[in-house]
Amino acid sequence: MNNKQKLRQHMIQKRKQLSTQYIKQSSERICENLQHNFFYRRSGKILFYMSFNNEVDLRPAIEKAWDEGKQVVLPRVNARKKTMDCYRVTSFAQLVLSKYGILEPVVEEAKRVDPALLDVVIVPAVAFDKQGYRLGYGGGYYDRFFSRYGDCTRIGVAYPEQIVDTVYPESHDQKVHFIITSQGESVI
Repeated sequence: MNNKQKLRQHMIQKRKQLSTQYIKQSSERICENLQHNFFYRRSGKILFYMSFNNEVDLRPAIEKAWDEGKQVVLPRVNARKKTMDCYRVTSFAQLVLSKYGILEPVVEEAKRVDPALLDVVIVPAVAFDKQGYRLGYGGGYYDRFFSRYGDCTRIGVAYPEQIVDTVYPESHDQKVHFIITSQGESVI
């Protein structure tokens, strides 16, 4: 097992130990801090994600985005192609549980969004390092997505405990432009 795999296991285990109350309070604070980001504020079309395994819960930010008239877009994993497709959603009722246990949009071609038109992508992670590299679950979905649609602003969200010195980045890894925690924002 290499350093990256060891770090992934350690950080997933660490996140599993966070209390429900801590996750809720930290997620709310992260959502508030996200709404102060200049690029987020001026964006119209945002790719969010639905939380999984104690990730930062973005539902408060999604609800606020709907209230502000922003277009909320969510990813749907295409495991066969190893890609993410994007769909506009206007309510949580438009989501279904995937085979991975993640809420994803129902496939409706009329609601498909061209990823090249996204202003901002909110990025989850198992961990981020201080240079803006992320450690995910190892599927490479976000790295492939950003290598193809890299013009949008990438904002990582994480608990302070998820920020580490290095995630052992590789040549194909894609950085985020900002990391937002409950303690504030870091510009990369």
